[in-house]
Amino acid sequence: MSPELIPEDNSRRTETVAGYPVAITSYRLGSTYYAKAEIHLPGAGARLAAAEDITREAAEDEVLAEARRLIEKKT
Repeated sequence: MSPELIPEDNSRRTETVAGYPVAITSYRLGSTYYAKAEIHLPGAGARLAAAEDITREAAEDEVLAEARRLIEKKT
């Protein structure tokens, strides 16, 4: 398997957005970071947003902003 296809620098954390737990997961493939945000409730696990960028912070900020926008729109 090519080294560029092996996910590295994995991270997962949970943040509270408008009272809902949101899991932020990110990893790096090659020189690109990928991130996703999901509702972190048993049985839910719905993906809210996904992004890619050259830094982890940028990708995670993008998915967190989109998750916040979607959740606040519903509440």
